[in-house]
Amino acid sequence: MSDHSRNDSTRDVGEFASTTEALTVTILTELLRRTSLHPEVPSNVSTIFDAVYAAELAHWNFISKHFLPSTKRFWIPDGFFGGAGDALDLTAVGKGVAAGETLFVNTYLVAVTAFADAGRSDFARYSAEAAGDESEHRVLGQSLAGASPPNNLGFEVFLYDNVGDIGAAAVRAGFGFGQQGTSAGRFYDFPEPPMAPPIAIESTTPR
Repeated sequence: MSDHSRNDSTRDVGEFASTTEALTVTILTELLRRTSLHPEVPSNVSTIFDAVYAAELAHWNFISKHFLPSTKRFWIPDGFFGGAGDALDLTAVGKGVAAGETLFVNTYLVAVTAFADAGRSDFARYSAEAAGDESEHRVLGQSLAGASPPNNLGFEVFLYDNVGDIGAAAVRAGFGFGQQGTSAGRFYDFPEPPMAPPIAIESTTPR
């Protein structure tokens, strides 16, 4: 945990989660574009990317109805994809996905606490449902990155106890929320409207 404990409000957490889901949909839109240009990407990996996009779009569709993001413009490092332009390196993507999903799982753990403290057991459970899904995506990332085993946790790592520290960690990794990041990259705008999911998945709304 961070050295300074801070209790985030449900609005703090909801806005940050909405922002990070917008970022994720933006990243995946670009990832699917690049994947379509690289026939060497195994078909099973491409299908998994399609399903991840569908899941993250479902997250966005839900959370954006309740909380607005702080920005829909993001600086994404070239290194996340393995290079600029149309470059695509699956190991680099795997490392980026694993690192990002670790932060997003942490975000929803913070959300569980915030909503539970506020007496919103429904949103606390929704947050746990989202965290479970994000952890599936992290295993995919760690598999692509060559981790052995890719599912290496008994309990989730609760490194940061507030969304400010999580956002700062993303900025240190070179991302920018509405402003230029510190790593080589470029701005990407959230797609309006987002593209339809290329594959159907189950459980696209919280229960």
